Amino acid sequence: MQEAIPKNTASPPTILDALDERDREFLLSQCQKQNFAKGEYIFTRGEEGSWVLLIQEGLVEISITSISGRKSILSLMEAGEMLGEISLLDKQPRSADAFAKSDVNGIIIHSHTMLSFLQNNSAGCMAIIQTLCARVRNASDMFETQSLTNASARLARTLLRIADKWGTTHANGNITIEQPFSQSDLGDFAGIARENANRYIKTWARDEILIINQREITLLDPQRLLQLAEK
Repeated sequence: MQEAIPKNTASPPTILDALDERDREFLLSQCQKQNFAKGEYIFTRGEEGSWVLLIQEGLVEISITSISGRKSILSLMEAGEMLGEISLLDKQPRSADAFAKSDVNGIIIHSHTMLSFLQNNSAGCMAIIQTLCARVRNASDMFETQSLTNASARLARTLLRIADKWGTTHANGNITIEQPFSQSDLGDFAGIARENANRYIKTWARDEILIINQREITLLDPQRLLQLAEK
């Protein structure tokens, strides 16, 4: 078996990671557990945002849908990540939809509890700031990708971004992405139609750039994909 090399991207620390044991126990004592079934909306764009969710298990899709009905996936969030903090801080409605891609288990912290806690905890505030900075960087990457007119480059960039978060690099240079993504998901990430995504993926599979199935994506030639992303 090939030796797997962990991905290099470091996620920002969660609030719980940043706290000492005493503060962590206090904050958790103020939370309530919440479960969401696969296919359920956790919240929708425009809703009042009065709480945040710390994901303990499962996968959450963050997306926006245009007036014409075109969906764009902004991010996929997994265990250890937090969602809903923007509305918590600016007291404005939710800016995107949050959808349970699998069964999701987490803990909810209401805004009054979280804000009161953060006012007296600098470590928690820094964790929030780092999380928001990561969101800004992600949004910048998304806007840059969406601005490309070359659909092939947009899809190539999408695959590389996904690999950066969920990929495992092997000794032979292959990158395996075990998090499942449908071709519709990839199209929504890249801002192109599923049919176009399917066409490029078939071409790249034939050219031995990647292999994709229902369970995983394997990038056989990441350097070639990077060249396509820069066109």
